Amino acid sequence: MDLATGTASSMEALVRWERPGRGLTGPDRFIPLLEETGLIVQLGEQVIDSVCRQLASWTREGTAPVPVSVNISPRQFSQSDVMTQFRSAIARHGINPALLEIEVTESSMMQEGIGESAVFSQLRELGIKLCIDDFGTGYSSLSQLQKLRFDVLKIDRAFVLRIEHPEGDTLIASMIAMAHALGMRVVAEGIESQGQMQLLQTLGCDEGQGYFFSRPVPPEEYRVPAAHVWPGPRL
Repeated sequence: MDLATGTASSMEALVRWERPGRGLTGPDRFIPLLEETGLIVQLGEQVIDSVCRQLASWTREGTAPVPVSVNISPRQFSQSDVMTQFRSAIARHGINPALLEIEVTESSMMQEGIGESAVFSQLRELGIKLCIDDFGTGYSSLSQLQKLRFDVLKIDRAFVLRIEHPEGDTLIASMIAMAHALGMRVVAEGIESQGQMQLLQTLGCDEGQGYFFSRPVPPEEYRVPAAHVWPGPRL
């Protein structure tokens, strides 16, 4: 949600496993196994196609879609042709590439060295935006952030949870100022209360996501929400 206007500004595609007789299983239970076995590559390709197909469907229905972000695993960069997958899905479903954002966690980018990949530049040239996820957990340097030219920086929820503690807002304010200086939009993850949201407004954070706004919903249940009503930032 755009914290200045209260309107929906983007979405994130999430994976859940519907297990017969057991309901929904969270990603923490199966993603590590898919990473270990390499099956995350096939799943990643399916997610890319599913997101493009859903965006095309919403467009045909007259629902003005907002950009959707897709999480990309380091294995997808090293073991598959991510660029071809996106090009093919975009062409197959006839969508605007500007409706796509790619998320890569800061820790995986630093550890795996995927930030050096030429694919990043190619994806940007295609019109897809790049997002660094879970910022604050991977020890990236300012020079690396300048070089990679991300469009969006997502502050890890661990920092948002501590924002109302002493000095908790100081660290987030520094992250926001740095990101803005580098021309990045800032999203705070894991907002769960109005107090957290209002503090982030005051600090100049651009957008927020979390259970305070909405829990994850299946695509068929998604509707572009009306403007969220909340008080302005505390001065």
